[in-house]
Amino acid sequence: MEYDDNRYNSSRGAHLNLKRVEKARILVNKIPALVDTLVIKTHAWEEDRGMLFMYDSVPLLSECPLFIYPFVDLFMHVCFEYERLEEGSNKKKEILLEITEMMMHRAHLDSSIELIGNLIFGSAVAPSVLKTMRSSGQALVDDWVCLKTVVQAFESHCGSLTQYGMKYMRAFTNICNEGVLKDAMEEACGNVCGSYNSANWSPFIHGYSA
Repeated sequence: MEYDDNRYNSSRGAHLNLKRVEKARILVNKIPALVDTLVIKTHAWEEDRGMLFMYDSVPLLSECPLFIYPFVDLFMHVCFEYERLEEGSNKKKEILLEITEMMMHRAHLDSSIELIGNLIFGSAVAPSVLKTMRSSGQALVDDWVCLKTVVQAFESHCGSLTQYGMKYMRAFTNICNEGVLKDAMEEACGNVCGSYNSANWSPFIHGYSA
């Protein structure tokens, strides 16, 4: 019996590539957790000393992906898994449903943040207020307790921010910096998301983001 060396080498190469891809995926999956740890420890250091942690004359957190996570996106990972599965399989149908639900929740987050901002600040100024960036050297937020409160108010009514929604953390800091009270935030979130069925995205399942 003759062996096709080219076919053997090709199969072996494909197998090795899959192993490399899997190792890379595992490594990259760890990055968001490392970033979260860095941010938490830096915040603790700054609060303890009452000063910014500087790196190369720049506040470290201004360079850190605190508000937009460009690393591993769960959505992209799920899409990758979907493409790998056999066409017509039950697992592929399940993942398609998961992708659809994730897309719908992302659209819900986008519209909810916008509507809540409009209710609190008015539609004329809300976009600029929510996207305001403080000048270098200023604290990101005046009241960290407020930030935790408004994030939890949002997630309790509107569902988990998920990794995707972390890009709106700046909007929440600006809500606090504008002196918005907890009751006003609770009311706005309730009015916007009161009828949203967020059981699958409950912070009791995913945990609070702050």
